Amino acid sequence: MITKTLRFTLLALTATVVFSSCKGKSDTPTPTSNIKHAERKDIIGKLEQITIYRYNEKGQVVSSSSATYDRQLRPLTDIYSTLKNGKFVPSVDGYYTYDLEGRLVLYKYGEVGFPRLEERYTYHNGLLVSYEEYSERAGRNTKTVLYTNDKGKRVSSSTTEQIEGSTEKTETYSLFTYKEGKEIETIFSDKARTQKIGIVETIYDDLGRVVQREAQGTEIFGYGGSHKYHEYSEKKYGIFGELLFELNKSYDEKGAVTRSELSQITYTKYNAQGLPIEGIGSGGERDEKFTLEYKFFK
Repeated sequence: MITKTLRFTLLALTATVVFSSCKGKSDTPTPTSNIKHAERKDIIGKLEQITIYRYNEKGQVVSSSSATYDRQLRPLTDIYSTLKNGKFVPSVDGYYTYDLEGRLVLYKYGEVGFPRLEERYTYHNGLLVSYEEYSERAGRNTKTVLYTNDKGKRVSSSTTEQIEGSTEKTETYSLFTYKEGKEIETIFSDKARTQKIGIVETIYDDLGRVVQREAQGTEIFGYGGSHKYHEYSEKKYGIFGELLFELNKSYDEKGAVTRSELSQITYTKYNAQGLPIEGIGSGGERDEKFTLEYKFFK
């Protein structure tokens, strides 16, 4: 079964490959200082598919990711493959479905040959009113969040979670307020919203993406039982939405850092069109070289 971590790894890989090289006579790498980097407007409506290749320390290709897009630059598919016997063999893939207004309503993903996981989104008057995580293996939702909205902002929510292998359900309830550019979610363990168990402060950019989040409280859902948590994350995006920088930290009850993870990508070569064609990804056990290719709609 695909894990949540692997699901986000797949998305990160897809996002990373938004930059790529166009195979053709204009594909000659150009010194970064002599070219203007491409912008979203240069690609939207034109980009159809992107592929990224990753290399080991010997310079050998070991895996690839590919993504396809519609003419609004919305992702349609993403596939992660490993190289076996000289051929790329898909191991994880995902498929996106949108409504007539262009809103994401379904993302279905998983390891090839295994039951899938689904993320389902429902809207009313243009606003998100429910989010569901569905497991084919379990044959039911593992998480359901229902939202109420007012004037385009979330006001409250109720969340039900149930681990695949368990019959127990955990319910939490939230209220949302807004201050100094932050969305502040206060989480309660009771429907009357009197027993506070957590708070999450989130900052979004103009495109609605999370750029900073801090969460702390008591976790009451999970295999390990209830426990206190304090986590912080920070993200920076490229012009096509790929994660250029991601920092995650955890703290103990005294505020000391117990975990700090940093991952980022640095582009090292560009083509004459201002698109990266090579880079380095860091944050894992070693820095990883990657190259990028793309093709346009005809």
